[in-house]
Amino acid sequence: MLKYTLIFFLVQLIGINLQAQYRPSNMGRITVVSESQPFILSLNGVAYNNRPELQVTIDGLSDQLYTISTLISGRGQREMERRQITVRNENGDFVEMIFKVGSQRNTRSRSQLINLFAQIPIDMSLVDNGNGVAYAYGAPGRPIHLGDNPDMGIPPINSITPITRAELDRLFSLMNREPFDDAKFKIINPIFSETTLRVEQISEIMKRFQWDDEKLKVAKAAYGNCSDKRNYSTLTGNFTFLGNKNDLLDFIEKQQRMR
Repeated sequence: MLKYTLIFFLVQLIGINLQAQYRPSNMGRITVVSESQPFILSLNGVAYNNRPELQVTIDGLSDQLYTISTLISGRGQREMERRQITVRNENGDFVEMIFKVGSQRNTRSRSQLINLFAQIPIDMSLVDNGNGVAYAYGAPGRPIHLGDNPDMGIPPINSITPITRAELDRLFSLMNREPFDDAKFKIINPIFSETTLRVEQISEIMKRFQWDDEKLKVAKAAYGNCSDKRNYSTLTGNFTFLGNKNDLLDFIEKQQRMR
């Protein structure tokens, strides 16, 4: 269980001064904990820990909606999901959202849920992650210590890992549940700064959208971390209208001049 979370509440209740490291309040954080069942945590379809853990934290989260899922392996493997997570509270302050993997005890099936356990203002949250493993947003598979660098940003492109087939399929599964293009874009957009993609993968993403304007948004958003930009003009084949094709070609030309 989250020892540092319990300490936080004790401090607030009895007024004990606790010496600890704190971090700036310009980014949010999500922590998921399980008492007995190790899990793989995915954020917006991207798996962060390579091996199952009892506690996983993802730091450096900004203003957008997040979907988390936990995959508990072993006998009776199951995956749980929680959607539409924001890392700001009602006052607009960044917070650490702490979730606990647990059972729904009021049903015979005892189905697994991801329950909200605590919400702590980020500038009051202890940074030590000694009880689990932590990652910077956009850098899956590379654990960090939360006190080392509180101003973490998205790592440069040459250190971002390529998206896997499994991660892309999980994203598509989330997108398929949304009937409108704008909701689908909110799901897929974070991936463009978290991973590298090939043109064929970007084309596959574009095909999930109905309208040319949203397809164009995808093509422009994915350009920065594309690993084979020389083939980018082939994406124009996904458009219905000539205007959108020319818009993308103009965008590519402008990006190349800026290099």
